Amino acid sequence: MKKSVTIKDVAAYTGLSVGTVSMALNGSERIAQKTKKYVAMAADELGFRKNPFARSLSTKKSRIIGCIVPDITNQFYGEMVGHLQKELVERDYGLIVGFANEDRNQEARLISQFIDRGVDGIISVPVTDTKHDISQIRTLYEDSFPIVFISAYYKDIPYYTVMADLEDGMYQITASFLKKGYKNMAFVFGDLNLIPSSERLNGVKRAYAAAGIEFDPSNIFQASGVTYLAGYSTVVNYTGHNKPDVIFAINDIMAMGIISALRAKGMRIPEDIKVAGFDDISNAAFLETPLTTVSQSIELMCRETVTLLLNRLEGKNTFSGIKKIQTTVIIRESAY
Repeated sequence: MKKSVTIKDVAAYTGLSVGTVSMALNGSERIAQKTKKYVAMAADELGFRKNPFARSLSTKKSRIIGCIVPDITNQFYGEMVGHLQKELVERDYGLIVGFANEDRNQEARLISQFIDRGVDGIISVPVTDTKHDISQIRTLYEDSFPIVFISAYYKDIPYYTVMADLEDGMYQITASFLKKGYKNMAFVFGDLNLIPSSERLNGVKRAYAAAGIEFDPSNIFQASGVTYLAGYSTVVNYTGHNKPDVIFAINDIMAMGIISALRAKGMRIPEDIKVAGFDDISNAAFLETPLTTVSQSIELMCRETVTLLLNRLEGKNTFSGIKKIQTTVIIRESAY
């Protein structure tokens, strides 16, 4: 018996995602006319026949939003999902969550799965995997599918994004310590080619320049990740003799790993060395040594993200660039 052609076969043949092909075949207004024609021709060539009982993605609203985050072990993303759900529930929407695990292939699979399940839109945290292309996301943008990014964006697709002003936040906290006389500071970031690290680094450099102090690039450390373990390993494996006055981490979770490693080396926080993070997750204030950090205002960021996405769904004129939320420096016992 001849194997029937599936929508996945059409997607593979066209090089488009399953979700895009599905919407094209169902006549969704979200899909460009040229894409619809291309998919229709491919379907005819392959002998694809639509299932007449399949649910039409284009004519029914699910009132469900898909959300993609890197992982749930980082408390920042756990709190983000909680705030997003609260905002959506108040507007009579549901939320389904997928974890990309910093893998663009997994991100692509989740996007296709969400669209196949009929979500009305997607909120996504960009992944840090740089090994694969983002043509699928670019296609979604070009086809006007309602996807909004939160906390960062892809350099090649700086659209429909809500995030904290990372550069200004890092500038403010670095400048405050430079004014206190701490010139020898270390900065532990992730991949500097990615927005979360590069924008923070810009803030650091701007603070040093404004203070008229030469910045030493050797004080920047690229960790293997942005996790607790990555922060811990960066300090444990450090073999230099230059002890900084302050260590800044890209996020609070990494700062906690740094503090644990410093204590394992017999150092006291903040007497021997000061440590600061970034995010102001909910338990940062309740650690053994409360953490100095920069607040991203996760709640406000999530509210603005949901508003932007729902405005797109309702066809309202929306801001299509990058909306940045003001940050706040929070001084606590770990660095003052």
